[in-house]
Amino acid sequence: MILPQDSYIIVNYHYVEDPRPDWGGIHPCSVGEFERQINFLSKSFEVVPVGRVFDFAQKGRKGKFCAITFDDGLKGQYDNAVPILAKYGVAGTFFPITSTFENRLPTTHKIHILLSCLSSEKLIDIFHKFIREFYPDCEANYSIPTNRRLFERRPHEDTSTANFKETMISLPKDIKDRFLNHCFKEARLEEEELSEQIFMNKTQIADLCRQEQEVGSHSHGHYSMTAAGLEFLRKDIRLSRDILSSISGKDVAVFSYPHGHHSDVGRKILMENGFDYAVTIERRSMVPKDGPWLLPRYDANDVRDFLDDTSSSKETNLA
Repeated sequence: MILPQDSYIIVNYHYVEDPRPDWGGIHPCSVGEFERQINFLSKSFEVVPVGRVFDFAQKGRKGKFCAITFDDGLKGQYDNAVPILAKYGVAGTFFPITSTFENRLPTTHKIHILLSCLSSEKLIDIFHKFIREFYPDCEANYSIPTNRRLFERRPHEDTSTANFKETMISLPKDIKDRFLNHCFKEARLEEEELSEQIFMNKTQIADLCRQEQEVGSHSHGHYSMTAAGLEFLRKDIRLSRDILSSISGKDVAVFSYPHGHHSDVGRKILMENGFDYAVTIERRSMVPKDGPWLLPRYDANDVRDFLDDTSSSKETNLA
């Protein structure tokens, strides 16, 4: 939860749309909730780009400053969030995954879709059977428990869902891709069609630039920096940078780590490719000792919890 004394913050959003019964594996920030948060942030902070929040924190500038970011380049951000940003006269930074311009689905979003079709417990069972059949030597290494948390992340999700998601992210690329493609085939899901429904296209990204929204990179393939090799990461990041620069006509200055995973090698590649800043998913405010490559960000849930707590406190005081 954000704190009243926070002066330098970045807030991140993913899905901005109203919940739908056929997308139960996706947990969006509803359109009404998003506007409530932007109303609060625009009144309580000066909304500025990511780089300026960092600069102001370094200099200890007086005031309260906030950057608003959006991961993945989701179509709901374009349809629902951008008009609200315009209404309040603020701009955000959008981090599209450039492989989606080819109508590909990143791992994360394949997982969201599968969780909309099947329970996390069922998917874990399917995964265990898959490993036993195709990778029997790895069975001991890839057991996903449902009764205890393997990771501290994802506090808003139940144990099975959090364990399944984090295991999928950390799997070697060949095993992960084979398993998810196996599940999509069994469920008769069409990757290209779903990708076109979920993500912005190049034309919409170009329109963001015309509206003076900032566009940064979230990589090309959205693979974790801790699970991919040096040369793969170098090509992936360079490709994403070049695609986005060709759309915007500008250098791409800000990077969002896929899954929030970062590494010394990854930071070196970002510097090689001319990025000035990179954001994580460490949920806290910025402090002067933070470097430009590891900038923390609050989640939309942290703003929601703060507003709910503040509202509850006011109601208690009035009672």
